[in-house]
Amino acid sequence: MERNISEMVIPRRGFLLRRQLMQLVLLHAAWEMGSSQLHYSVPEESQHGTFVGRITQDLGLDVNELMPRMFRMESQDHGNYFEVNLQNGVLFVNSQIDREELCVKNSDCAVHLEMIMDKPLRIFHAEVEIQDINDNPPIFSARKQTLNVAESMLPGAHFPLQAASDADIGSNSQLKYKLNSTEFFVVEEKINDQHSTSLVLVLKKPLDREKIAAHHLLLTATDGGQPELTGMVYLEITVIDANDNAPVFNQSVYKVKLFESVADGTLVIHPKATDLDEGINQEISYSFSNIAPNMFAIDSDTGEIKVKGKVDFEENSVYSIEIEAKDKGSPPLSGHCTILIEILDVNDNAPEILLKSIVVPLSEDSPPGTVVALISISDRDSGANGQVSCSLWPPGLPFKLISTFKNYRSLVLAEPLDREQVAEFGLLVIAEDQGDPSLSAHSNLVLPISDVNDNAPSFAQPSYTVFVKENNPPGAHIFTLSASDPDVAENALVSYWLDEKLWPLSSYISVHSESGKLHALQPLDYEELMLLEFQVRAKDAGLPSLCSNVTVQVFVVDENDNAPSVLGPEGGPIPLMVPIMVGQIVGKIHALDADSGYNAWLCYELHESTSGPWQVGRYSGEISTTSVLDEAEGSSIYDLLVLVKDHGKLPQSATATLSVSLMLTSQIIHVDAHLPGMGGNPYARVDNANVYLIIAICAVSSLFLLAIIIYVALRCQSQVKETMVYGPGTATLVCASEVGSWSYSNRHSHILAGVSGEVGAKNDLMVFSPNIPILTENGELRNGKELLPDPSGEVELRGRQRMVGKETGEEKSRHCLNLKEHKGHQQDRSTSFPKDLAKHRGIKWNVSEMVVPRRDYSVWKQLLQLILLHTAWEMGSGQLHYSVLEESQHGTFVGRIAQDLGLEVSELVPRMFRVVSKGRGDYFEVNLQNGILFVNSQIDREELCAKSPVCAIHLEVIVDKPLRVFHVEVEITDINDNAPFFTAKEESLFILESRLVGSFFPLEGALDADVGINAQLNYQLSPNEHFSLDFQQSGDNSLGFIIKKSLDREDTAVHHLLLTAFDGGQTVLTGTIHLVITVLDVNDNPPIFSQSVYKIQMLENASNGTLVTKINATDLDEGINKEILYSIRSVTPPKLSTIFKIDTNTGQIRLNGELDYEDTNTYEIRAEATDKGAYPLSGHCKVLIDVLDVNDNVPEMLVTFLLVPVPEDSSLGMEVALISISDGDSGANGQVNCSLWPPKLPFKLVSTFKNYYSLTLVEPLDREHVNEYRMVVIARDEGTSPLSASSSLVVPIGDVNDNAPTFAQPAYIVFVKENNPPGTHIFTVSASDPDMAENALVSYWLDEKLWPLSSYISVHSESGKLYALQPLDYEEVKLLEFQVRAKDAGLPSLCGNVTVQVFVLDENDNTPAVSGPAEDTPTLVKVPVAAGHVVGKIHALDADSGYNAWLRYELHDISSSPWRVGLYSGEISTTHALEEAEISNSQNLLVLVKDHGKPVLSTTATFSVSLVASAQATQSDARLSMMGRNAKPLADTANLYLIIAICSVSSLFLLVILVYVALRCQSQAKEAMMYGPGTATLVCASEVGSWSYSNRHSHILAGVSGDAGAKSDLMVFSPSIPVSVESGKQQDLLCVTVSDILLKLLL
Repeated sequence: MERNISEMVIPRRGFLLRRQLMQLVLLHAAWEMGSSQLHYSVPEESQHGTFVGRITQDLGLDVNELMPRMFRMESQDHGNYFEVNLQNGVLFVNSQIDREELCVKNSDCAVHLEMIMDKPLRIFHAEVEIQDINDNPPIFSARKQTLNVAESMLPGAHFPLQAASDADIGSNSQLKYKLNSTEFFVVEEKINDQHSTSLVLVLKKPLDREKIAAHHLLLTATDGGQPELTGMVYLEITVIDANDNAPVFNQSVYKVKLFESVADGTLVIHPKATDLDEGINQEISYSFSNIAPNMFAIDSDTGEIKVKGKVDFEENSVYSIEIEAKDKGSPPLSGHCTILIEILDVNDNAPEILLKSIVVPLSEDSPPGTVVALISISDRDSGANGQVSCSLWPPGLPFKLISTFKNYRSLVLAEPLDREQVAEFGLLVIAEDQGDPSLSAHSNLVLPISDVNDNAPSFAQPSYTVFVKENNPPGAHIFTLSASDPDVAENALVSYWLDEKLWPLSSYISVHSESGKLHALQPLDYEELMLLEFQVRAKDAGLPSLCSNVTVQVFVVDENDNAPSVLGPEGGPIPLMVPIMVGQIVGKIHALDADSGYNAWLCYELHESTSGPWQVGRYSGEISTTSVLDEAEGSSIYDLLVLVKDHGKLPQSATATLSVSLMLTSQIIHVDAHLPGMGGNPYARVDNANVYLIIAICAVSSLFLLAIIIYVALRCQSQVKETMVYGPGTATLVCASEVGSWSYSNRHSHILAGVSGEVGAKNDLMVFSPNIPILTENGELRNGKELLPDPSGEVELRGRQRMVGKETGEEKSRHCLNLKEHKGHQQDRSTSFPKDLAKHRGIKWNVSEMVVPRRDYSVWKQLLQLILLHTAWEMGSGQLHYSVLEESQHGTFVGRIAQDLGLEVSELVPRMFRVVSKGRGDYFEVNLQNGILFVNSQIDREELCAKSPVCAIHLEVIVDKPLRVFHVEVEITDINDNAPFFTAKEESLFILESRLVGSFFPLEGALDADVGINAQLNYQLSPNEHFSLDFQQSGDNSLGFIIKKSLDREDTAVHHLLLTAFDGGQTVLTGTIHLVITVLDVNDNPPIFSQSVYKIQMLENASNGTLVTKINATDLDEGINKEILYSIRSVTPPKLSTIFKIDTNTGQIRLNGELDYEDTNTYEIRAEATDKGAYPLSGHCKVLIDVLDVNDNVPEMLVTFLLVPVPEDSSLGMEVALISISDGDSGANGQVNCSLWPPKLPFKLVSTFKNYYSLTLVEPLDREHVNEYRMVVIARDEGTSPLSASSSLVVPIGDVNDNAPTFAQPAYIVFVKENNPPGTHIFTVSASDPDMAENALVSYWLDEKLWPLSSYISVHSESGKLYALQPLDYEEVKLLEFQVRAKDAGLPSLCGNVTVQVFVLDENDNTPAVSGPAEDTPTLVKVPVAAGHVVGKIHALDADSGYNAWLRYELHDISSSPWRVGLYSGEISTTHALEEAEISNSQNLLVLVKDHGKPVLSTTATFSVSLVASAQATQSDARLSMMGRNAKPLADTANLYLIIAICSVSSLFLLVILVYVALRCQSQAKEAMMYGPGTATLVCASEVGSWSYSNRHSHILAGVSGDAGAKSDLMVFSPSIPVSVESGKQQDLLCVTVSDILLKLLL
């Protein structure tokens, strides 16, 4: 800086003109000096205190004047990086500087400093350049960069990388890059132009994701500084999978065995395919590649094959399913495998029984070996499950099954038949396979047996015993004979007649020829005829007819048709000699009955009319005594009447009389003498009659017993082993009567009741012969009838009784079971039925009794039948075998079937020769004229047997008379009549061009309907250079082709091949298929831009949406791999990354915001083009945009006020403000001119340095005239369309004290109520000063030159508020007049005054005072007294004035008092006349004295009145005279003493208070209240107690301490206590309680 300080001559200040001129000279000198600029440089990161330069020396300043002239330095927006040591004038580094933080990448980085000095004001400029050092290493935007590279990318492919950045500049920011060792990649710096480079990663070697899925590299950036600094970034390169690997199954052929009984949903197999790719290329979808059976389903996601329906081995035992596994890549690749499912047979098919033919009915005389039926039995299962065994049920039937051919069975008669034994056979053919568990089927066969007349009619028993009651009516039906003939129809038609060869019976009995009913032609009498015996014959109607006979015995059963008869005369009385003992028999009644049995069984009873001590034996007829008879009864005669009855139904009776005579001894002697005269003893005659009767009965009984024994012996001899219905043994039954006495007729009593049909049979026990009829449960007789099966289906054994002796026990059991089946009842199939029935009946069954040897056939006959049956079996089981070529024409000779079967041609028609082919149509026929088998219709082996290696048609040849079955098998031989064929004429395949050489692609082979050598196929592929055929005949015969040369879609997109299939027949047949192989594109070509760098220039005022440029990229791929999406990868600077947008489809880049040249004038956009492949590839380019400046920035102003406010006495030329003006534009757009508006202001703008201007004073100022200046600083640039900016400046003018305070009026009148609290604000005076600040700060004080007022009034020095220091008393002071002076704080100060008059207003603060005689001195009133008589007066005064002193009087209680008081006079008078009778003690009248103030104050006075008579009044006057004085002076003296004492105590206490306050003020001289400059003295009194002086100062004390709960104490303030007013309300002041004061005094 070139400047001579000595030239700066400063004249002395004096006159105004010379001073203004000098100021202008100084201002010009300062401008000239300030226009120069110092330049320093310092390295960045310098430490605090680093020397920069000697700035005072360089500026030509003296170090000593820096502080006096207030040297200061400012750096606009650059912090406090530098500081000046005012002791030595050295500029040093104050805080560490980071150039990169300060200037970013700008090549020029400097800090501009402004030095300012006052007295006079001078401004200097300095610039400190910040030099760069290599303190920043290269930095990558991220610690790791991730790149995705498709494995299909070719070597040489470029991949952009985010370069490192270095905050330094110059050589410190020049970077070089190095990549750690790798064989796949190299890093290169690509120079786009002379100003731009980009960092790219170059692929050197093809990638294979399956080998290395990710590459981890380290990229190092090194700068060019010294020392070198480095930065690193990790490159994680993920190799993106290309769909170049097809799914591969772990097996090409899966073999599974599956039971056909598996449930729906059962997992068959889970073939697993793997794909070496990843992501979606690895995801596999499974499906059937051929037409799969509908009973299987595959899960497309997991590949699990499950059973969907029902698997049936019989329909198909092997399934071959082609599975395709296809990935989800684009385009998808697929792999194949074959699932061979072998269905294992499960025994799920029951055997099937088919009845071919049957011979019915079967004659019962058919010989054994006769073929009855032909049965075909088949089972669709295989192996043991299909092996069927056949049986008949129930066992023991006269039939058997003979196997004739494979599953054919013949039902053959094995034993002779007997239709009468079994009329039809219901048999069950059971077929059971050998599976586990075995299944079975059955078929019911009903074989009726035709009848032959080989049985004569037979009765159920050889003889019948019939019991008939006597006295029957003529023609009564007595019995029914029934002969059965087991034959049927005419052979079983039976007729009956009587055989009268022995004796004629036509007068007694007749028989009906058809029904066999026996009738009694006349009544029968038991007493005449007891038995009829004859024979009845039965004959059938067969040819020849057969007959039989039966013996019938008819016993006549007695009826009670005879009354009892009494034997012997009654005679005279029987003499008895007394005494007679009890029970002595005195006689007996003898009676007989011609009937028999019960009808002849008699009983005796005494008649009711008979009396006396007698009784009769009920069945003996003996008469005996019931009591002792003595002589006292004398001689008496008793007539005893005895009633005799029989026991028949409708009993008959007779009477007998017996006389008994009682005699004494003499009488007895007389009687004894009389008896000899009669010729004998009467007792002897009675005894003899009894003896005869007994002999007769014994003889008859013996004879009947002998007849029974002979009859039983004959029955046993004629029917050996014939048993009772209740078991095999013989039933023996013995009957005894209830009473124990027997007679012949008792043996027949039980059966007679049953024969007669009456229910009341007697409960006797009897002996029956085997043919005694059966009684039912209800007593009805089943006379000679067979028992039928009961409802449960069980057959009573009575039905079998006829078969005894004709069949064995086995036949009996079989017969019973057949009957059950014939009735339709389901029974147990076992042969234990007889035992079960026996158990049910409670019978002990002996099975050994059921075994009976066969009766009809001998051993040699059975042996002959077996030989014949074996011969027929050997002949029937033979099979003929023929063969014939398929497609043979009608009539083609097959074989001479009749000759081969050994049949004569002539017998073919008579024996009904026929050929049956089950389900095979009529392919063959037999010529019955010559017995030749020939082709009837053309045969297609493939249609008939499909691919079965053996194809044969089974024929059944059947002839009748006798029935024979032959089996013939015709094999169909295959010929090569079917050419190979493919399922489609054309097959399309899609192969990625990236598939490797050697990749295999399966093909679906051709099919040939033939078998054997005719179906063996070979293949041939049309010549080509890319594919070769791969066919393996061994194993699974896999067919496919292999890539032998790499594919290139761009070279050949579609390959057309022809695949030919050849069979192995004699005449080779072929089939072809057209293969269309489409080479699918692989995304192996990234998009390539037409330019690597696009350079664009744009005006910064381009509107939003303006097209910047259109970038274009192309992709050599096709389809979706060729479609390109554009995007912006990055924008430099990054903070403006959203200012551009790109159309993803067209590549058009447009503005998405506003450009600002001043913010950023260059943009670098890195654009990316990405294709839409499954793993997209991308290309990159760079777009450089230069922004051209437009005058779009208005000038900017920064105003720094250096001297405000400007004093109104400032000198001309003084700099008021410094203004910095800048424009963001460049060139002429950034050059700015500055001016002031409005004109004619006392200021002007002066340019100091570059764009710095000073606002300078050019005219004198007067603040009272204009207190501030408002101006506009206008800055206008020089652009084409100039822009301008303005800034409003407000320059306040500083005040000078040139005006005194003035009051609004010369005097003030104030009215104050008395008794105001101490310190009460009574008025406020205010003086105004047009000056400001201290010059307008007015203080007030009282002018006490006339009289002192400090004890009454004080004024606040700042606010002018007037306070009453003590309570004013109207009674003492009524007016205060004084002057208040006001003075400002200026230098020098100025003052003014005002007069204030304070008038005190009266308050009702004094109670009335009563004066007069003492209360204890009564006033004597002489009675009588008239009404209205005045007896006294109350005298009272009030110190107040006006209404406050106007008194009135009232009596306290006037309800019953005869007194009243004058309202305003105070006179006490009577209300009525008082008599002597009312004389009593003294009366005290309480008078209430009140004033009219507000509030009303009152006092009381007591007036004592004593009513006395005239004499008492005289004595009272005398006593008062003796006292020499009244009581009033005494009362006044006491009051005086009291007042003196109170005043003394109060004065003493006040003195103590004053001493304490003085001590407090002395010890705390500077302790003041926070409400003003004066010191507050505060005395507080407690609420309690009575106060005198201090009570006057108690109003304002509460709340001064600021506490929320301050006590409401009374206080005293000194006059200097300030009162701060806020919102017109008086603030409370601090309080010190009396308790605190007393406590301190005590201490």
